[in-house]
Amino acid sequence: MEADARDEWSKFNSLGDRGKGRQQSPGLPWSAFGSPIASVDEVITDPHGIKTDFFGGLRHREVFGPAHFSLNFGQLDAYSKPFNQTHPYEAREVSVYGVSMGQNLDIRSDPTTIDAPWMNEALRASGIAGSATITKCTFEGFVGTGQTGCNARFSLAWDNPAGRPKTVMGKFPSLDETARATGFGGTAYVTEYNFYSRIASTVDVRAPKCYHAALNVEEQQFCLIMEDLSGSVQGDQFVGLTLDEAELAIDQAVLLHAPRWGDPTLPESGVNPSTLEERSANLAMIYGFLLPAFVDRLGARLEPEILKVIEDAAPVIGSWALGSGTPLTVAHYDFRPDNFMFAREPDAPPLVVVDWQTVNEGLGMVDVAYLIAGSFTPERRREVEKQLIESYRVKLNAAGISYDADTCWRDYQFGSIWGLIITVLATSMAARTERGDDLFVTMATQYGHLVLDHEALSLLK
Repeated sequence: MEADARDEWSKFNSLGDRGKGRQQSPGLPWSAFGSPIASVDEVITDPHGIKTDFFGGLRHREVFGPAHFSLNFGQLDAYSKPFNQTHPYEAREVSVYGVSMGQNLDIRSDPTTIDAPWMNEALRASGIAGSATITKCTFEGFVGTGQTGCNARFSLAWDNPAGRPKTVMGKFPSLDETARATGFGGTAYVTEYNFYSRIASTVDVRAPKCYHAALNVEEQQFCLIMEDLSGSVQGDQFVGLTLDEAELAIDQAVLLHAPRWGDPTLPESGVNPSTLEERSANLAMIYGFLLPAFVDRLGARLEPEILKVIEDAAPVIGSWALGSGTPLTVAHYDFRPDNFMFAREPDAPPLVVVDWQTVNEGLGMVDVAYLIAGSFTPERRREVEKQLIESYRVKLNAAGISYDADTCWRDYQFGSIWGLIITVLATSMAARTERGDDLFVTMATQYGHLVLDHEALSLLK
C-alpha cells in the first residue's frame, strides 16, 4: 500500500524521483503580514525592508539596530527570563545556554574563510568543545540547494576527539546577490536567528542543535554552526510521505506546539509584534494584489474548480488572519517533507525538523493541515487525514492540552486555507522556471482540493 501510494504521488507530481528537480519554496513566513502597510507599492519598492516589510513583522532597525548584533551566551543573566506557561507543565527558565553568539567573534558569512581558530572560539563558547582544541578545520563543500541560504559541511580534527563532533554544518546567506538581498530584505535570516537564540529552548521539537549563531542585518552577515545530520536523509515534496513518516511528523508537531500553547508571552519572543487586525488588513491587500499575477501565470493549467476557490478566497481572506478562536502557539509555517530529515542510520534521530526561517506565532493546526495536504495526493489524503488529525489531538491531550474533537476538526478546516495563501504569494514572487511552475500547480491542486473538500471558505463568511 505504501509503495503504491509513493508511486501515485510521484505520478501526481510528475517531477521525477527523490532528489531530482527539488524546488525549494521561497520561504515566506507568516510574519509576511506583520507590519502595518500603507500600500502595496511601499512593500514592493522597499527591497531592504527597513520601513515596512511584508516578508516579516520584525523591523530590523527597531529590533536589531544598525550595528553588529550578536549575543555572548556566557551572559546568561542578561538574556534569560522567567517563562510562565499556560499548560500544566512546570514553568521553565528560557535561556540561550548552549549556543555561542560571542560579541568578540567576527561574523563569517563566507564559509571558505572559516578556519580552526575561528571554529575553536565558536564551539568553545557553546560548551561543546570543553577543554579540547580543534587542530584543523576543513571546508568540505556545499550541501543542498536552498534558495535563501547555503549550507556547508566542515570536518574537524581535535587534539582530544572523545565526545566531540567530527563534522559540523554551517548555514550562510545565499551566494546569489538577489537571493541574499531578499533574505535580508525579508526576515528569513532574522527569523531563523531568533528561533535558535530565543525560541528553540522553549519548545521540545527536535530541531538541529545549534552551536553558534550570529547576525548583522546592516552588513548582510549571517552565520549558524549546527550539528551535522549526515546520518539522516531529507524528505522530498515530490515523493511525499508514508503514513508512518507522517506520524513521525505529527509527533514533532505536538512537541513544537504543546509547550507554548496559549502562552501570552509569545509576542515577547519576537515572533510577531503586530496585532491581528494589522495582519488581517495586510493579508487582504497582498493577496488581492498578487492574485492577478498568479492567475495570469498558472490559471490555464488549473482545474476550473481549483481556480475558482482561489479567486473566491480574495474577498474574505483577510478575516483568516484573525484566527479561529483557538489559542495560538509557536508554528513552523512551512511544515512539509522538504523540511524533514529522516534517520537513515541506527543512531540518527527518527526525524529532525529543519528550516526555521518561517517560524511564528500561529494556529498549530496550520502546520498539520499543510503537512497532510502537502504529503499525499488528494485521494490518499482523504483516506488518512482523520487518522492523522486524531493522532495529533490525542497526543496534544496527553501533553496537557485540552482540545476536543469538534474544535480540532474545525481548526483543520480553518488551517487548510494557509495552503492557498502561500501558493498565491510564492507563485507571484518566485522566479519563473518550468519545474517551479509544476510545483505551484501541484500545490494549488493539493490545497485547493483540501479547501473544497472541507468547505473551508465558509468559515470566513
